[in-house]
Amino acid sequence: MTVRALPGALESGGRVRTYLRVCADRPDRSKGSDRPLVVVFHGTGQTGRSVRRFSGRSFDTFTAAADAVVVYPDGYRRDWNGARDIDTPARRRGIDDVGFFTDLVETMATTYGTARERVHVIGFSLGGQLVMRLLREVPRRLAGAAIISSTLPATYWIPTPPPADTAVPVLLFHGTADPLAPYDGGVVSVRGLFPRGPHRSAEETAAYYAARNGLTGPPVTEPLHHADGTEVTTVTTTTYGTEGPAPVTLFTVHGGGHQIPNPAHTPTPWFWGRSCPDLVCADLIARHLLPATR
Repeated sequence: MTVRALPGALESGGRVRTYLRVCADRPDRSKGSDRPLVVVFHGTGQTGRSVRRFSGRSFDTFTAAADAVVVYPDGYRRDWNGARDIDTPARRRGIDDVGFFTDLVETMATTYGTARERVHVIGFSLGGQLVMRLLREVPRRLAGAAIISSTLPATYWIPTPPPADTAVPVLLFHGTADPLAPYDGGVVSVRGLFPRGPHRSAEETAAYYAARNGLTGPPVTEPLHHADGTEVTTVTTTTYGTEGPAPVTLFTVHGGGHQIPNPAHTPTPWFWGRSCPDLVCADLIARHLLPATR
């Protein structure tokens, strides 16, 4: 099986928007397949191509494990108009990134045979802020969501949010030593520069999405285990709604930084903080989200 990475473009909101599409070359598949679509949103200053490298191309494994099409879109001037209400290029220009996402979903469905009801979104850092906005504005478009190294802006916070009309499974990954987006909440910044305003903690963010999914039981915290049963000593999981259709799980990486943990690439630790060699975000996303829609 050959995996191809191909650039693409579409018109959305009066602008030409670009993306990188990664898929398995399977000529025997029909155009009307039910392949899942996974959309990966990059962080500040990144592009679709660079976040693919930053993640060690680990999300590309979905093309084989789940026969998915993986798309890495490009933000406007490497920026997204997400959940934060601050002056950034995308917000200043009124870029409709929710509209871009919905147009992208339609393009993938009509052109490449992905299923509209099997759309999963992953957001790293600033990309997580866009995932938060999608969860609020177009939850019916989402089969699952993963938020990596990103927490709710204080302006988005509702202590007891009403249950959403559409519950969406949510996974959150966050390091306790994240130097850019503090695990315990506070001002997000690039080591004191370019502040992005106050944010809630990772645990409060997880509890918020549990409440929105209508999950009322107490969370269960335990060590993370690999699929083979071995324990990951540096990671704990806090799961809400283990019996519900749309659970919320927070993966806490003890001592971890602002990273997308993966086996192939560890970005500069002095800037991003430590990675976790025993944790692969892509594997956990595949295990918890993608199988649910097979």
